[in-house]
Amino acid sequence: MLTVLVHVLLMLLAVQCLRPGAPVHSVALDVPWQDEVCCDSPTAYTYIEEGTSQSDVNLPQSPRCKFRSSSAESKPPVSLGGTCLDVLCGFDESWSNLTCDLKSSGLSSGMMKPIHVAVSLQQISPENDTDYHASEHQVVCDAEDSLMCSIHLNSTRISAVRLTVNVSNVLAPPVLLRISPRSVKPSPPFNLSHVQTVEGDLIVSWKEPLDFSDDLLAYEIRYSHENTNKNTHKNWQVVSALEKPNVSLDLKPLLKYAIQVRCTTQTQLWSDWSDPYYITLNKVSYIPQMVVARAGDNVTVYCVLNGQSANANTAMWSLNRRVPLDPSLYHPVNQRVSQITFTASETGLSDLLTCTQEWNIPYSKIYVEGGFISITCVTNGDIDTMTCRWENKEWEIVKFRSKSAEMSCDEMEERVRGGEDVGEMGHECMPIKTTEKVCTFHPLKMNCYKLWLELHTRLGVIRCKPVYVSPINHVKPHPPTDVTAVSRSGGILRVTWKQPSLPVEGLQCQFRYYLLDVLEKWKFEKPVWVPWAEVEVPDMCQIYVVQVRCMHTSGIGYWSEWSESVHSTAQNSRAPERGPDFWRIRQDDPDRNQSNITLLFESFSANWNTYCVDGFIVQHQASNGSVLRRQIDMVSSYSFEWNQELHIVTVEAYNSLGSSVNNVNMTLEKQPKRKKKGINRTFQQSLRECNLLSIQQ
Repeated sequence: MLTVLVHVLLMLLAVQCLRPGAPVHSVALDVPWQDEVCCDSPTAYTYIEEGTSQSDVNLPQSPRCKFRSSSAESKPPVSLGGTCLDVLCGFDESWSNLTCDLKSSGLSSGMMKPIHVAVSLQQISPENDTDYHASEHQVVCDAEDSLMCSIHLNSTRISAVRLTVNVSNVLAPPVLLRISPRSVKPSPPFNLSHVQTVEGDLIVSWKEPLDFSDDLLAYEIRYSHENTNKNTHKNWQVVSALEKPNVSLDLKPLLKYAIQVRCTTQTQLWSDWSDPYYITLNKVSYIPQMVVARAGDNVTVYCVLNGQSANANTAMWSLNRRVPLDPSLYHPVNQRVSQITFTASETGLSDLLTCTQEWNIPYSKIYVEGGFISITCVTNGDIDTMTCRWENKEWEIVKFRSKSAEMSCDEMEERVRGGEDVGEMGHECMPIKTTEKVCTFHPLKMNCYKLWLELHTRLGVIRCKPVYVSPINHVKPHPPTDVTAVSRSGGILRVTWKQPSLPVEGLQCQFRYYLLDVLEKWKFEKPVWVPWAEVEVPDMCQIYVVQVRCMHTSGIGYWSEWSESVHSTAQNSRAPERGPDFWRIRQDDPDRNQSNITLLFESFSANWNTYCVDGFIVQHQASNGSVLRRQIDMVSSYSFEWNQELHIVTVEAYNSLGSSVNNVNMTLEKQPKRKKKGINRTFQQSLRECNLLSIQQ
């Protein structure tokens, strides 16, 4: 019976409150909403019997319930026997239901008796900016002491819900609860990154969620370093950042940190944590890690020594890990940061800067735009192929590029400097990571080539200073052929050769020579424009080693390779007149009936002014008339075996025109044996005889 009565009272009150001038809370309140309502104990109860109409119901005219938020006092007064309830209204996670929870606050006075609580929740839609229209959707809940009542928000036009509370038949003033648009949990931040400042601070940044960038109030950042034993992250440290999407963190070097960020909005809903971002600081960091500079420009780099015990005064800067830099170029900025300002190299495509002597990976890389790299090109002797080489000290792959134009190199270079895009792009040479690089052009154009090296980096394409080459100015001819060298009477060495046919403009040639019997020491003659040259030599009969090379008659381009070496020959006017004088040494072997004969030649000149002696001819004539001739060099001695039979030896001098006819003859014959008294002949001692032989005419 009581429940029916409360339902009727709440419904009537809801209708009454919708009429103009009805007592309503002054403004609509935001959800979630929390307050406390205190009601006096009613002096009388109203019962509705069956059959009584609603118009006969005597409703309370002056509610004796007050909300704390509408009272000037911190706590609404409670009369003897009164009751206070905590009220909390909020949305569920799906934002589709509004739920109000009423519980006793413990401030009730007097005797503890059961408290009858009833709540009405009714949807309200706006008719205009000031008037509201109550919908038919209404929920009434009742219970003793406490209750929880929910209403489903089934329309997108709902702007408020009217809350009416009845405590033991005493009505509280109605309250309008504003239905704000459904709060959605924001997306997590993304694109985490980090930088270090020139003061050494580590700044972690991120991108805001695109759908909530205007309403974000705060961020939370958590970070933890990896557990080296279990490879996991524990003991998260959490810091807050208000509005700005970045934070400064103090991290230790050589530890792998995982970092995550989340954000919140006015609804105080937190996003999920972002994907983890990992940072491992080296002992040293460089700012910037990479930079592009023009050759000769000043570059400033900072070295950050990570760790609490760092001391920037210990920094020792070096170039390419090998060349120490002048200490006057750098100085400490603070305890952990050293700064250097130096001039970018004039050569190469990049340099490495380091501030410690440790061979560690971190470094600052300075890319040099417009640096000089020596590119040398050689056009072959057929003038149909040009090969270009360069020295590559880069640790990265470089590309060799070219353009060709039908104009002189002076004109092409001038027009390029004026900003024109001149020439046709050539093929790209395949990169091979070696110390020396090679690129070949075939077939060949005869005008001008623009050549350069380029390096593709994250900062863009870095190019060296271009080189302009005309193939005809870089010809290396084939070496000359048919080289001859002749020593003539009077001490003249004459060298002749056949020039290569290209280049057609003509060639200049040069020869070099050295004495064969002397340690190799080349003597160079001046270039000549004819296919022969002469030089005075001290001895026409000596042998000289000769080579010849040629180059373009104008002196541009390259010398050819040296020709194959040739030995000079003497130009004799006649054969030698006489042979050499000589002695003999005889050593007998009685057991074998053999003797060893050694001929000792008297000093004999090879140069006879008009002819030369090339060597000797030793002639052996046996007793039976047989003749054996042996040709030997101009030596000081000659040995042979003799069978102790009659033997005639003749020595002649010879050259290219013949041999001498006025010669020394030596006759060998067996000597009779002689007995010696008092000697036991168990062995035969060799006899040595040295006889001066007369010249036999």
